[in-house]
Amino acid sequence: MACSELFPGFYKINLPIPRGGFESFLDGWFIKDEARGQNILVETGPASAAAELFRSLEELGGPSVDYLIYTHIHLDHAGGAGQFIRRYGKTKVLAPSKGRPHLIDPSKLIAGSRATLGGLCDVYGEPLPVPAENMLGDGDEIPGLTVIDTPGHAPHHSSYIYELGGRRILFAGEAAGCWFRLEDGSYFTRPATPHKFYYDTAMASLEKLHALDDIDMVCFPHSGWLADARPAFERAKKQMELWLEILSALPPEAGREEAAAELLKKDPVMAKLKKLPENVRKRESFFIGQSANGYLGWIRRTAAAR
Repeated sequence: MACSELFPGFYKINLPIPRGGFESFLDGWFIKDEARGQNILVETGPASAAAELFRSLEELGGPSVDYLIYTHIHLDHAGGAGQFIRRYGKTKVLAPSKGRPHLIDPSKLIAGSRATLGGLCDVYGEPLPVPAENMLGDGDEIPGLTVIDTPGHAPHHSSYIYELGGRRILFAGEAAGCWFRLEDGSYFTRPATPHKFYYDTAMASLEKLHALDDIDMVCFPHSGWLADARPAFERAKKQMELWLEILSALPPEAGREEAAAELLKKDPVMAKLKKLPENVRKRESFFIGQSANGYLGWIRRTAAAR
């Protein structure tokens, strides 16, 4: 079963992407809030995961979905929004304000994603437009939901706290990077810092999450959940600082491959890469390069501005 109930009314949904190594890359979250009389889905995944998502919702009894929430509108998270609304036409969609126009008209999002991701865009599938009338605006509120502005991974990034059954659940998006539990119980983590990256902005957002002291669980789209939210954010902060130290020491002409190699050599967490299955290792190596390139861009822009 692709769904697992973490506690009454709260479900993790695996959103498999049709490429080797991407089968467990992404999770969505379904909230069945009987007390407030509303159902909420956090993240659909890309267009190519929509059919599996619909099957998972059928496993849960084919519930209606009142609200669809996105931390940001990158193709792997929100590319399935249009497909979802075609099936669940009454669902209202909440996304960061800067990202909403790209859900209504995804043409610029597609072009920008292809320039960055290349053929991976074809794996994610083509997003469909979301009707403007389905979008929630800045003044609209969802009962039980708190929105936290956390730009960095994307300029349009929000994190959310939802109160359910006496628990406060934090949906961190990629503000704290990506987190994967290994079979031996340890973690593999990495910053999610693609082009165009702003280190100071991302660190300020991470500090916001680290300062939260009343969170019962934190959910990562990439992927899974933790009860010990603050230690996870502390680890993410230290890793981001270490990456800046490592990559700032490279010669100005260093490229993405050299940067990734240096991270693999000097970040102790990167040693855990060998514990991942080969196809997952290949996936993560690609995204490590993406994130390293984001750092290099920020370092060079900062140096040029001095």
